[in-house]
Amino acid sequence: MLTFEYRFDVLPGKAVGYENYVKGTGKDLWLKFPGVKSVRTYKSMLGGSSPQRLVQVDLENLAALEKILSSPAFQKAKAKFHGLVTHVSDSLLVQVSDKKKK
Repeated sequence: MLTFEYRFDVLPGKAVGYENYVKGTGKDLWLKFPGVKSVRTYKSMLGGSSPQRLVQVDLENLAALEKILSSPAFQKAKAKFHGLVTHVSDSLLVQVSDKKKK
């Protein structure tokens, strides 16, 4: 399993458009594709420095991510998303530890 993580800020003046995207085109976008195990979304509680939003997508393997990223449906949604956000960065993560308090 691997995690694709991306961080971003909503552009000034685009908050309503972003919320409409999340409820429309972007709603459960990742979960529509095979190979996606789960999706987590976060919003900063503190404000201040970037990024204010973060999404983590757990995938079965890299091939699943590659298929999603090259999908015409995903490309169309991504283009709309990028018109609403700024400071976008991403990471491809592999878990190396998972410790829990006893």
